[in-house]
Amino acid sequence: MPDPLPPPDARALPDLLVTGTDTGIGKTIIAAALVKALRARGVRALGFKPLETGFTASSGSPARSGATPPPGQATLAPALDSELLARASGETTPLAAPLLQLAEPLAPAVAAERAGTAVRPELIEARIDLIRRAGYTLVVEGAGGVMVPLVFHRPHAPLPIAWPFYTVLDLAAHRGLHAIVVGRPGLGTLNHVALTVAMLRSRNIPVKAVILNGRRPAPLALSPEPDLAESTNPSALARMLPDVLIIQVPLHDLARSPAGALATIDALAIIDATVPFLRQLFL
Repeated sequence: MPDPLPPPDARALPDLLVTGTDTGIGKTIIAAALVKALRARGVRALGFKPLETGFTASSGSPARSGATPPPGQATLAPALDSELLARASGETTPLAAPLLQLAEPLAPAVAAERAGTAVRPELIEARIDLIRRAGYTLVVEGAGGVMVPLVFHRPHAPLPIAWPFYTVLDLAAHRGLHAIVVGRPGLGTLNHVALTVAMLRSRNIPVKAVILNGRRPAPLALSPEPDLAESTNPSALARMLPDVLIIQVPLHDLARSPAGALATIDALAIIDATVPFLRQLFL
């Protein structure tokens, strides 16, 4: 085993935004693995998901509902994004709790409006400032892609935003976050990644890396040969984005709960298996 790399100077590391080309592509797994990779190098990293949707009383740990589960049930509960980030961080702090958790699995602004509630963008940004002042390096997980509305615009909003809704683009631009873009490995990702990177750069948000998440090894592909698009996309993206690091993370084929969501125990195993692929970010 090679000698571990010396830990970086935490002050030289930017706070990160983990965003994606779509929803359901593994942003939480990548964000949590980034937190663990940073923690392993001596950085006091903290995962933070400002707004969380798809939250129900049956989601997350049994401690959330206050019930004592039968043996083994705790490991089978579907994993909440915020809880996985907290586990990766290795510590619990109220600062990392989402400002809003909503039941419907929709864009945060839509889910909030339907629930008759909202959160002010300035409160999201103020929480970022509080976490920084507490001495953490941030890994912020967005919701869906870069143009997903987090908050619908209010007349005379105190923050400058480019659209009639507030997005992670606004959050990253206002708080100096550097972006990690997570995309699918297969056909269509060249356009999706290029559009996402273009939007980030339109707001002068540095793009630190593109991570193609879930590339299938040959035995899992539909044919004996690896998927052609998955095989050629990394080199094509390297030509399209020559100044951006392109990282491939393979598919981890673990069991899922009956509802289709990753069970907590499986998600934690995938996070651990993903960490080695992200170390090149810190070389």
